[in-house]
Amino acid sequence: MPTHGFTPSITDNLDFVFNLMSNDGLSLSLRMANPWLLWGIWKHRNTTVLAGTQGDLNALIAHAFEESKVWNKLRTMPTQSVTRLSLNPRCAVRWTKPPLDTLKCNIHVSWLNDVHICGGAWIVRNHHGDAAFHAREMFLPASNRIAAELRGVLWVLHSLRDLHLDNIEI
Repeated sequence: MPTHGFTPSITDNLDFVFNLMSNDGLSLSLRMANPWLLWGIWKHRNTTVLAGTQGDLNALIAHAFEESKVWNKLRTMPTQSVTRLSLNPRCAVRWTKPPLDTLKCNIHVSWLNDVHICGGAWIVRNHHGDAAFHAREMFLPASNRIAAELRGVLWVLHSLRDLHLDNIEI
């Protein structure tokens, strides 16, 4: 903790946290966990504000230290060892390339039950995985998840038609 506690200044507070990373008086695991802690705090803030749920802060801290440990272990491994790591089948890459000269559109729709807020996003990529188009949108409130998802699919289809994208996988 800072000697006089954290201040209302976000800049001063972040400066303090980033300076901890170069403080040799702290353990390496503590110094290297700061980026993961900040990322966890940001995600926790979004979950609290946008989804109206409160996550477990102890789990956030434990997860940050675990991620930091894995990251630092991978950073110190020789390059050959890293390339030979076997992937867990559950962690396999989910996006697959479309055929040559075909585009692929991925879509996501989100719906919050308690307030009926919904929105969506889509991204179109070529066979190399390069993004060609993308968009995100808030929709009018929907009474259920299926209505929100259908609204999202219709929005994507209209958007792709307006862009004159005919040869595309969704």
